[in-house]
Amino acid sequence: MKRKLIYDVGMNNGDDTAYYLARGFQVIAIEANPALVQQASKRFEQAIAAAQLRILNVGIADGEGAFPFLICDTHPEWSTFDLSAIQDKSVEYRQITVSCRRFRSILEEFGIPYYLKLDIEGNEIHCLRDLFVSDLPGYVSFEKTALWSLESLTLLQNLGYSKFKLISQHNYLPVEYPPSRQQKNYERLEALLKGRNFALRLFRKAGGRLWLQSQLNKARCQSTWEFLPGSSGPFGEDAAGRWQSFDGIIAALEKANHSFEAKEPSALWNNISYSFWADFHAKRES
Repeated sequence: MKRKLIYDVGMNNGDDTAYYLARGFQVIAIEANPALVQQASKRFEQAIAAAQLRILNVGIADGEGAFPFLICDTHPEWSTFDLSAIQDKSVEYRQITVSCRRFRSILEEFGIPYYLKLDIEGNEIHCLRDLFVSDLPGYVSFEKTALWSLESLTLLQNLGYSKFKLISQHNYLPVEYPPSRQQKNYERLEALLKGRNFALRLFRKAGGRLWLQSQLNKARCQSTWEFLPGSSGPFGEDAAGRWQSFDGIIAALEKANHSFEAKEPSALWNNISYSFWADFHAKRES
């Protein structure tokens, strides 16, 4: 394992890569969309020249070759190789052909990273299946999906990952039961921001609204870095909340999914568009 190396699999607009570079890591960024690769190549020209960043314009699949790739220009993060994934999205896609590689071949070429970030709209499972127990990243994160979450967590457990977190991407709060200290504090601030009693309205008019909003925004910040919407956020020990066991994280996932499906309001998801985007994080005990 190379302790100064991160893989950003699903680079998208490069905001995660920018954070990793700012932290002093070397980065292998993988992105199937050639337009995003072109933009990132300009954005990170200096890092590329300094050999701190390598961008691979490939997709990840369970076999080598060229495969149809559906690009959503209005929401590039929704672009996917999974034709079935677009059925519930009322947006337009266009199809191109993209060269794909097995993830194992990339690991063999560039080495095992300290942290492996995966966000490739359902193809994350192909990366996890290509990990070998003999040499593994210290930390892994991947997007929660209805189809692959349980298999992915089980696969990681079998590889020796024993600690897990589930992090809401709405505001980087940990999904825990009972609710974490961070979630309770966030919800108190939201209540103060939305409360209708006279004293609260007066407080907000006197400048309290800006202060409350700044306190809420702290959930999206780490030191001087602000994570923009769509970013994967902090990783490893910097991710909020406590590490949970395999059984604990499965229980937390089930409770969160039940509450979400019951349309219960929560700081863990977007209560306006009613979407629940979250990432699992896993670590191995040293």
